[in-house]
Amino acid sequence: MGIAFLDMEKIGEKMRAVIRSGNPKTIVEVSEVPVPQFGADECLIKVEAAPINPSDEYFAKDVYGVKSDLILKPPYIPGFEGSGVIVKVGANVPKEMLNKRVTFCTDPHGKPIWSGTWAQYTVSHYQMCFPIGELPFEEACCFFVNPITTLAFLQEMKLRGSKGMVHTAAASSLGKMLVKVCLKNNVELVNIVRRPEQEKMLKDLGAKHILNQNDPNFVKNLQEITKKLDITVCFDAVAGGLTGQLLEGMPSHSSVLIYGSLSLTLIKDINPKDLLFEGKKLEGFWMKNSPMFKTGEIVDAVKSILVDLGTGGHLFKPTIAKQIKLEECAEYINGYKKFATEGKTIFRPNQAQKLFNQLYSCLLYTSDAADEGLGVDLGGRRSSKQK
Repeated sequence: MGIAFLDMEKIGEKMRAVIRSGNPKTIVEVSEVPVPQFGADECLIKVEAAPINPSDEYFAKDVYGVKSDLILKPPYIPGFEGSGVIVKVGANVPKEMLNKRVTFCTDPHGKPIWSGTWAQYTVSHYQMCFPIGELPFEEACCFFVNPITTLAFLQEMKLRGSKGMVHTAAASSLGKMLVKVCLKNNVELVNIVRRPEQEKMLKDLGAKHILNQNDPNFVKNLQEITKKLDITVCFDAVAGGLTGQLLEGMPSHSSVLIYGSLSLTLIKDINPKDLLFEGKKLEGFWMKNSPMFKTGEIVDAVKSILVDLGTGGHLFKPTIAKQIKLEECAEYINGYKKFATEGKTIFRPNQAQKLFNQLYSCLLYTSDAADEGLGVDLGGRRSSKQK
């Protein structure tokens, strides 16, 4: 008989978490905070993996837009999605969900106190927890924000009657995913990047149309290609001065939809004639307000994403650049943009604790075995003392 790793973990009253502390000198820090309480329709989840998305970064920096029903004051825990194991369930939750490996997302709206996924434990509504079988936690934790955004873009493009779309920050994790989704659906996609090496990376993925925003002829090139392909929708993650160039480069009666602000600067250099005489529109696009959420299509979309991930992830498998401990949060939040093109950075909140539990269980078992004369060593081998 081999060594049995016993489950020695007990959920205490405190946990380690990345918090937005309110300290003006730091964005985030690791602290010991209470394990969150869960309601009748909720699950307490031991978080095994949680990604750093741009929306998470902005939320941690207090610059992510939220509705007025969200009342958050530091300290609070960032993180919108993750994966882990359900360790406790509320009264209304199906009991078979207990101990399930799941991927999930959290929703801060309407909650005066919110606990995100950058922690050892968090809470989610049971209907937003999806079983993942044996799918690796680090892949499953990225199931929602980027994949659902790409599908929401596709839906919005079709609703607006466009033959394709323009997308900025195309070298991002979301951008690379969008290339694959558009190729699969025969949708024309114009990818906008900042550097030549990013152009090569997208070409290797199969991207057909790539423009560099730093090219002196960028606006002219955008005008030509969007007219040729009959594209009237642009999704902009950058904002700042680029937005005005996008409006100028899009055809008449087009829409530029802002869904991010990677430049962290105000939108500027918009020519009034584009709005007045060309019928162009500048709008915001927040995934939460997508028709996908209103029609109930979101559940089917999530299921299709998980099916893809479970069968090789040809469309939605994330590129994982780094997996880090909670204690490394400050370095990666402050320097997020340095690592974004490489792929996702993933928090592993319980990795160190898990190793400790396994070693502790092993030592306990060995000690008990020695007392009984079994002579089991740390490698699980039986000695000559075994009866």
